[in-house]
Amino acid sequence: MPFSSESGKAWKKQSIKRLIGKCTNKSILDVGAGAGTYSDLLRPILPGATFAAIEVWEPYVEQYHLKQKYDELYQQDVREFVPDKRYGVTIFGDVLEHLIKEEAIEVYNKLLESSEFVLISIPIVHYPQGPYRDNPYEEHKKDDWSHEEVMATFPHLALSHTENEIGMYVGFNPELYTEKDVIDAHAPTIAVYGIYKNEAAFMQRFLESVKQADEIVLCDTGSTDGTNEIISEFRKSNPDVPLSTYKILVSPWRFDDARNTVLSLVNPEIDLCISLDIDEYLMDGWKEHLINQWEYGYTRYYHKFKTFWPGGGESEHWHERIHSRLGYTWKLPVHEILEYNGEEKVKYIPEFWMYQKPDTSKSRSSYLPLLEQSVKERKDVWKSWSFLAEEYISAGRYDDAMKAIETAINIENSDKSYLYYMKSRVYSARNETALVKLSLDQAIHFLPGRREPYYSKALYLHQIGNNTEAWFALKEAERIQDRITDYHYNASAWDESFEQLKKTVLELARKEGQLL
Repeated sequence: MPFSSESGKAWKKQSIKRLIGKCTNKSILDVGAGAGTYSDLLRPILPGATFAAIEVWEPYVEQYHLKQKYDELYQQDVREFVPDKRYGVTIFGDVLEHLIKEEAIEVYNKLLESSEFVLISIPIVHYPQGPYRDNPYEEHKKDDWSHEEVMATFPHLALSHTENEIGMYVGFNPELYTEKDVIDAHAPTIAVYGIYKNEAAFMQRFLESVKQADEIVLCDTGSTDGTNEIISEFRKSNPDVPLSTYKILVSPWRFDDARNTVLSLVNPEIDLCISLDIDEYLMDGWKEHLINQWEYGYTRYYHKFKTFWPGGGESEHWHERIHSRLGYTWKLPVHEILEYNGEEKVKYIPEFWMYQKPDTSKSRSSYLPLLEQSVKERKDVWKSWSFLAEEYISAGRYDDAMKAIETAINIENSDKSYLYYMKSRVYSARNETALVKLSLDQAIHFLPGRREPYYSKALYLHQIGNNTEAWFALKEAERIQDRITDYHYNASAWDESFEQLKKTVLELARKEGQLL
């Protein structure tokens, strides 16, 4: 048929654009032009490129205005076509299945020799098709290609992608390029973006960490401490680093508006974005690792995040701040969330690490009103309610904290164990011992197989002088040996603090005559 399958069109569009970027000849040869789909698809994104086409079926030329769509048009059978020039990218868009296998190989080799790159799009399932509207060339002569057979049949294929019934393959002219050239051309471009205000203590470390990015975009929301001087010195020392900074005013202040502003300034042609705060940094070799993990079609990548807390201690959890450039928007005034306008496709990359050494001295006075606004805007985000409860606890507003916690508990996907532990803190502040113990038992119930809730219970029991019960809670904790370093993780449940608490509790219980 004159129209090729829609499967894989986005991948082909991106692939051809990247290949043309490497080509000496900025030209396209569309084999079997049909309705001129590839001219329609590619001309808007390839300004300055020339387009040639081969179309054997004469009625298509006038019906689909092919002479207007292409700079050169060859009305002949591709098997008889003799190239008199070299093309940048030759496209076999659902063409080779219309030839017997031997003919497909011959045509591929002939045009690969006269091209810099070749892109094949071909059904890789059983796909019979007869003549279409009296056009005998629409018949599939070989209707049973498979991915494995394509890879074994056509030489110098460096890259492949499958989508539904269609396989797509990139071949390279070995006299001009290597397999690595193709892979490098298709590597994702990566941007790091963020906002900053008075980050002189961290900016140098941040910039050194991210300077391998293809683009760095930062927005200053009002620095007065010398942060911008650090950036200026970095620019002088690293003139090739693609760093852009802007001063912005967000009023009334909201973190989501600030993040959306800086994201909007990232080049829309970028493939992947990493949202990073200035007190955070990336693991060594992060770019190579992310490129190796990247797969076309995934919109977000979940990665590991480790925080090193002042005074010692650390925590780890999954985070989700690597995402495609287009389709994402930050929501909520503080402790913002990143949402996708469409159907997300997520990949987990457990060996990719983002680190944080937070500055806990910074004022959080603005967080409470922002969190109160957040829960007004979105009542279904349990973490917003838990963060709000934290602020209420810090302010001594225990009734408000308890209401926020109860709201969070009733949200379907909330972390009940974490929230019941928060309740125990409120009850403890009120000296309601029985309710503290009940809440800690609930925290254990909702997080089975974890040591931390038992440790929290034991520590509280020890603090109120109930060392016998504390001892038994510690013995239950000790039975659990699987250490998971997510946000529930408490190093004191595992390190010398645990052994010291055991020793102290046992001695006190024995002195009190409660244990032999």
